[in-house]
Amino acid sequence: MLKKTLLGFALLALVSTAIGAAPPNTTNTADAGAATWADDIAPLLYENCVTCHRPGQVAPMSLLSYNEARPWAKSIRNAVSTGTMPPWFANPAHGDFVEDPRLTDKQIDAINRWVAAGAPAGDLSKAPEAPSFDSEWRIGTPDLVLTMKPFTVTDEMEDHYEWIKVENTLDRDRWIKGFEIKPSFMAGAHHNLTYLAPAEFGIGDIQGIGRMKMDYIGGWAPGVMPAEYAEGYGQLMPANSAVFFQMHYHKTPGPGTGGVDQTAVAIQFHDEEPENKLTTMWIVDPVLNIPPGEANYQSGSEYTFPHEAVVFDFTPHMHLRGKAMKFTATYPDGKEDVLLDVPNYDFNWQLTYTPKERLVVPAGTKIAVAAVFDNSTENEANPDPNRTVTWGEKTTDEMMIGFMHYSYTDRANQDDMETHAVPPKLREQMEKMRELRRKTDPPAKESAGER
Repeated sequence: MLKKTLLGFALLALVSTAIGAAPPNTTNTADAGAATWADDIAPLLYENCVTCHRPGQVAPMSLLSYNEARPWAKSIRNAVSTGTMPPWFANPAHGDFVEDPRLTDKQIDAINRWVAAGAPAGDLSKAPEAPSFDSEWRIGTPDLVLTMKPFTVTDEMEDHYEWIKVENTLDRDRWIKGFEIKPSFMAGAHHNLTYLAPAEFGIGDIQGIGRMKMDYIGGWAPGVMPAEYAEGYGQLMPANSAVFFQMHYHKTPGPGTGGVDQTAVAIQFHDEEPENKLTTMWIVDPVLNIPPGEANYQSGSEYTFPHEAVVFDFTPHMHLRGKAMKFTATYPDGKEDVLLDVPNYDFNWQLTYTPKERLVVPAGTKIAVAAVFDNSTENEANPDPNRTVTWGEKTTDEMMIGFMHYSYTDRANQDDMETHAVPPKLREQMEKMRELRRKTDPPAKESAGER
């Protein structure tokens, strides 16, 4: 049976901590130096936490009101003191990122003082109003929402992939400037990947070489924020294009664990065609071969930009044995720069890291992705340390992908942007195979007009 993931342990800790919460301070008053909900905690949570901790979002409880937050006081303190919440895994020595949700020492101290005082309410009449969300979508009001037909996740289902074609009502070409993907059955959905394909594509066309004709839009997983492209950049969504969701459902099987999912994607468009277009680069190592018990299996892949490029963000992706991932740039002059270092990767939080300063790299810059996997018994999330692990879509298999949104600074080069990069040795083997086919395939027959 699959062992509990780290997220399962975290939620169990939250529940047990809440049950053993400090005795409540039922008065509106507090000792001198104590923090109160009204004065200190509500502003802090409203600014940093309630985008997730509210009804309909991925967090397990709402923190929009004092009565909702009060039972969780000790668990909130423990989570922020240990750094479990808000989730963030980037090494602070390398880069400043837009999504960084970490609380300051002063904010953590306020939570500690609030809990120590019995989590007093303070004068609730002076507390700030809870933020209102004008739309069910965190990106605001979308221009288009595409929703898949209901899919039943059965009680017995544990680790299941499903390709679903979604009806597209877009009747003219538009340019995407932002999107948000949201499952309705978050307890069973592990991730979504969303693609565009030629209008005539059906489910049977997405296998093998057919998938290479698809354009990757983006995805959802716990912790992924809505995507908002940089000003002046967009991605084309042709009229009537086929939209496909690759859905991954992963949960503990058993009575009452199933549900019905209707994942939807909300899209915002540019009013006009933007000056530049961007795409997603997948830097992958598809030939993983992780031995049983191996605690530090090394994997890597890389891509060299043929033109000056702007890199917008980084998203590491591995599965349960993923341990660490690092993105490093090597410039034409030999200088190296660590762009992102994630020393403690967590499969439960598929985070994107966007540098605060625009990253422009010269032609000839190599971006290398180095990953480490732990297939030993020391990895609490490891489902089977006695198994050799290879690339696969199941959670119990592995992947090594470093995602990057990027574009070229010269518009003339943006019509020919690569989307996949593999390790140099594999690339050499693929080229040798292509050359061998060219030599062994019979020559093309002459057409009648050439005889």
